[in-house]
Amino acid sequence: MQRFRSKKDQRNRLKAIETYFMRKNPKVSPKNISHYARLIEDYSAQYNLDPFLVASVMVKESTIKEKAVSKGNYGLMQINWNANRPWIIKTFPIRSKADLIIPSNNVRIGAHILAANIRKCKGDVDKGLDRYRGRSLASYRNSIHSHYLAISQIFRRLQPTT
Repeated sequence: MQRFRSKKDQRNRLKAIETYFMRKNPKVSPKNISHYARLIEDYSAQYNLDPFLVASVMVKESTIKEKAVSKGNYGLMQINWNANRPWIIKTFPIRSKADLIIPSNNVRIGAHILAANIRKCKGDVDKGLDRYRGRSLASYRNSIHSHYLAISQIFRRLQPTT
């Protein structure tokens, strides 16, 4: 997992995520893509997650669609409101699906859930992804890994050679 934290690395991380998001969903405005990348950067740091992992989950879950809704899952990170509502209401200032779909809330909750699941699995990212998904599904994990690799390659191309 990426652990680059210098200002220059941060700029390149944001640029790599933004570039990948534009490729995956060119209908999203550059302003929104930049906003989502900054949210990922901030909440990844807060929850000690790799931002490329969070970005990869977002691409897989919603294809970067802010108002995505599927089978009771909402927003960029596809949070299941019915399953998570009790603890979300106790933990965060979120009271409704409308609050949950706000990008800053959605990315924060998604990062929180992902980090908690990885912690519960003693740092095993694949098992944490299974818990995030709700069941073990190799195709889901493989898709996340594929997105992660693509973002990482963009990032490496942005890094200066020494």
